Amino acid sequence: MLENYIQEIKGFNRFYTRAIGLFNIYTDESSYSATEALILFEISNQEDCTAAYLSNFFLLDKGYISRILKHFEREELIVKRASEEDRRIQYIDLTELGINTLNSLALKASSTVEKMIDGISEEKIQELIKSMQKIETILHKKIK
Repeated sequence: MLENYIQEIKGFNRFYTRAIGLFNIYTDESSYSATEALILFEISNQEDCTAAYLSNFFLLDKGYISRILKHFEREELIVKRASEEDRRIQYIDLTELGINTLNSLALKASSTVEKMIDGISEEKIQELIKSMQKIETILHKKIK
Protein backbone atom coordinates (compact mmCIF):
# COMPACT_ATOMS: atom_id res chain seq x y z
CA MET A 1 0.00 0.00 0.00
CA LEU A 2 2.80 2.44 0.89
CA GLU A 3 4.38 1.84 -2.52
CA ASN A 4 1.13 2.90 -4.22
CA TYR A 5 1.13 6.15 -2.23
CA ILE A 6 4.75 6.76 -3.15
CA GLN A 7 4.06 6.24 -6.86
CA GLU A 8 0.98 8.52 -6.75
CA ILE A 9 2.97 11.30 -5.06
CA LYS A 10 5.84 10.92 -7.51
CA GLY A 11 3.37 11.09 -10.40
CA PHE A 12 1.84 14.26 -9.00
CA ASN A 13 5.33 15.76 -8.49
CA ARG A 14 6.22 15.08 -12.14
CA PHE A 15 2.92 16.59 -13.31
CA TYR A 16 3.20 19.68 -11.11
CA THR A 17 6.84 20.29 -12.01
CA ARG A 18 5.78 20.40 -15.66
CA ALA A 19 2.60 22.39 -14.94
CA ILE A 20 4.46 25.22 -13.22
CA GLY A 21 7.28 25.12 -15.76
CA LEU A 22 9.84 24.68 -12.99
CA PHE A 23 12.64 23.86 -15.40
CA ASN A 24 12.12 27.01 -17.45
CA ILE A 25 10.16 29.32 -15.13
CA TYR A 26 13.14 31.67 -14.89
CA THR A 27 15.64 30.50 -17.47
CA ASP A 28 13.75 31.36 -20.67
CA GLU A 29 14.92 34.97 -20.40
CA SER A 30 17.55 34.66 -17.69
CA SER A 31 20.82 32.96 -16.99
CA TYR A 32 19.65 31.95 -13.49
CA SER A 33 18.16 28.59 -12.56
CA ALA A 34 15.02 28.15 -10.47
CA THR A 35 17.23 27.15 -7.52
CA GLU A 36 19.30 30.33 -7.87
CA ALA A 37 16.16 32.47 -8.14
CA LEU A 38 14.71 30.91 -4.99
CA ILE A 39 17.99 31.49 -3.13
CA LEU A 40 17.98 35.16 -4.16
CA PHE A 41 14.39 35.42 -2.96
CA GLU A 42 15.23 33.87 0.41
CA ILE A 43 18.25 36.15 0.86
CA SER A 44 15.98 39.15 0.27
CA ASN A 45 13.43 37.92 2.83
CA GLN A 46 15.66 36.56 5.59
CA GLU A 47 17.17 39.12 7.94
CA ASP A 48 20.82 38.34 8.65
CA CYS A 49 20.83 35.52 6.10
CA THR A 50 23.78 33.10 6.19
CA ALA A 51 25.00 30.29 3.96
CA ALA A 52 24.23 27.81 6.76
CA TYR A 53 20.65 29.10 6.94
CA LEU A 54 20.22 28.69 3.16
CA SER A 55 21.65 25.17 3.28
CA ASN A 56 19.25 24.17 6.05
CA PHE A 57 16.24 25.97 4.57
CA PHE A 58 16.60 24.44 1.11
CA LEU A 59 17.95 21.10 2.37
CA LEU A 60 20.94 21.54 0.04
CA ASP A 61 24.59 20.60 0.45
CA LYS A 62 26.70 23.39 1.95
CA GLY A 63 29.22 23.05 -0.87
CA TYR A 64 26.49 23.56 -3.49
CA ILE A 65 25.19 26.65 -1.66
CA SER A 66 28.78 27.95 -1.41
CA ARG A 67 29.30 27.59 -5.19
CA ILE A 68 26.04 29.43 -5.90
CA LEU A 69 26.97 32.23 -3.51
CA LYS A 70 30.43 32.56 -5.09
CA HIS A 71 28.73 32.84 -8.48
CA PHE A 72 26.43 35.55 -7.06
CA GLU A 73 29.45 37.41 -5.69
CA ARG A 74 31.19 37.30 -9.10
CA GLU A 75 27.98 38.59 -10.68
CA GLU A 76 27.85 41.31 -7.97
CA LEU A 77 24.36 40.22 -6.87
CA ILE A 78 25.33 39.84 -3.21
CA VAL A 79 27.75 41.18 -0.65
CA LYS A 80 28.83 39.58 2.59
CA ARG A 81 29.28 41.37 5.89
CA ALA A 82 30.74 40.06 9.10
CA SER A 83 28.57 39.74 12.18
CA GLU A 84 29.44 42.28 14.87
CA GLU A 85 28.96 39.62 17.58
CA ASP A 86 30.93 36.84 15.90
CA ARG A 87 33.29 37.82 13.08
CA ARG A 88 33.26 34.22 11.79
CA ILE A 89 29.61 34.61 10.75
CA GLN A 90 29.08 36.18 7.34
CA TYR A 91 25.68 37.71 6.60
CA ILE A 92 24.53 37.88 2.99
CA ASP A 93 22.76 40.89 1.49
CA LEU A 94 21.53 41.62 -2.01
CA THR A 95 23.19 44.46 -3.87
CA GLU A 96 21.14 46.91 -5.91
CA LEU A 97 21.90 44.73 -8.94
CA GLY A 98 20.78 41.68 -6.94
CA ILE A 99 17.50 43.37 -6.04
CA ASN A 100 16.91 44.37 -9.67
CA THR A 101 17.73 40.84 -10.84
CA LEU A 102 15.37 39.34 -8.27
CA ASN A 103 12.59 41.74 -9.30
CA SER A 104 13.05 40.73 -12.93
CA LEU A 105 12.93 37.04 -12.01
CA ALA A 106 9.82 37.61 -9.87
CA LEU A 107 8.04 39.29 -12.79
CA LYS A 108 8.92 36.34 -15.03
CA ALA A 109 7.61 33.88 -12.42
CA SER A 110 4.38 35.87 -12.02
CA SER A 111 3.89 35.88 -15.77
CA THR A 112 4.38 32.11 -15.88
CA VAL A 113 1.79 31.58 -13.15
CA GLU A 114 -0.61 33.96 -14.87
CA LYS A 115 -0.35 31.91 -18.07
CA MET A 116 -0.84 28.70 -16.08
CA ILE A 117 -4.16 29.86 -14.58
CA ASP A 118 -5.38 31.75 -17.66
CA GLY A 119 -8.79 30.47 -18.66
CA ILE A 120 -9.48 28.76 -15.33
CA SER A 121 -12.54 30.07 -13.51
CA GLU A 122 -12.07 32.05 -10.31
CA GLU A 123 -13.94 29.33 -8.43
CA LYS A 124 -11.47 26.68 -9.67
CA ILE A 125 -8.49 28.93 -8.87
CA GLN A 126 -9.78 29.32 -5.30
CA GLU A 127 -10.21 25.53 -5.10
CA LEU A 128 -6.66 25.09 -6.40
CA ILE A 129 -5.26 27.52 -3.81
CA LYS A 130 -7.11 25.77 -0.99
CA SER A 131 -5.69 22.44 -2.17
CA MET A 132 -2.18 23.93 -2.25
CA GLN A 133 -2.64 25.29 1.26
CA LYS A 134 -3.78 21.85 2.42
CA ILE A 135 -0.66 20.22 0.96
CA GLU A 136 1.50 22.87 2.59
CA THR A 137 -0.19 22.36 5.97
CA ILE A 138 0.25 18.58 5.83
CA LEU A 139 3.91 18.69 4.74
CA HIS A 140 4.98 21.72 6.79
CA LYS A 141 5.83 19.59 9.82
CA LYS A 142 8.24 17.52 7.70
CA ILE A 143 10.03 20.57 6.27
CA LYS A 144 11.23 22.68 9.16
